[in-house]
Amino acid sequence: MNNFTAFGDRTALMQAAASRMAKAVTDAIVARGAACLALSGGSTPEPAYSALAAMRLDWQSITLALVDERFVPPEDDASNEKMIQRAFAPAFAQGAQFKPMFFAASTVAQAAERAELLYAPLRIDLAVMGMGNDGHTASWFPGVAAHALDPDKQRAVIDVHAPHAAGSPDRLTLTRSAYNRAACGLLLITGQDKRERVERAAGELIDTNPVAALFAPGAPALEIFWAA
Repeated sequence: MNNFTAFGDRTALMQAAASRMAKAVTDAIVARGAACLALSGGSTPEPAYSALAAMRLDWQSITLALVDERFVPPEDDASNEKMIQRAFAPAFAQGAQFKPMFFAASTVAQAAERAELLYAPLRIDLAVMGMGNDGHTASWFPGVAAHALDPDKQRAVIDVHAPHAAGSPDRLTLTRSAYNRAACGLLLITGQDKRERVERAAGELIDTNPVAALFAPGAPALEIFWAA
């Protein structure tokens, strides 16, 4: 598989991921004076985020955004925003900016409309993606996210209802078209089962194995970091 790197352990994977993110933002700042990372939630990437936050970077020029979010307030343990605020506390203290997806609203669709105003103008230099055992990435869950996976839908953020999703069935997520506008992608996965699923993804249907969208025509160049 092209652009696939295997690491001896998860600690090495997280350090490499932090270094890759640091390079992306540093290159973007040199090129245009600003940088933006779109970050996935979940437990897997937090050590990489903490390692990145400890680096001496031009944090005042860096914006952190989300790949997806649960429709829960930031104080909820299921909130991706809560994890980002925790992991990047040193970076925020040095001036990093954050773009939330969650907004208190009557419906998740209304929250997505507000998030759209923040996310539509973003120029994402690197989107850090994860993957669930069911093949979902972002909040593109099999069988329920066709509207988010439509490459012709130009919105940046949309709502998704995934009845079996952990934390909250109501989600906000980058659309496939928003991901496709990113300069590049980085997929972080662990475990043999996920490696095998990713290796099959390029030949599978996106609706049933959404991670396949990361390999489809129009997607940005993707690097895959894996450890057992």
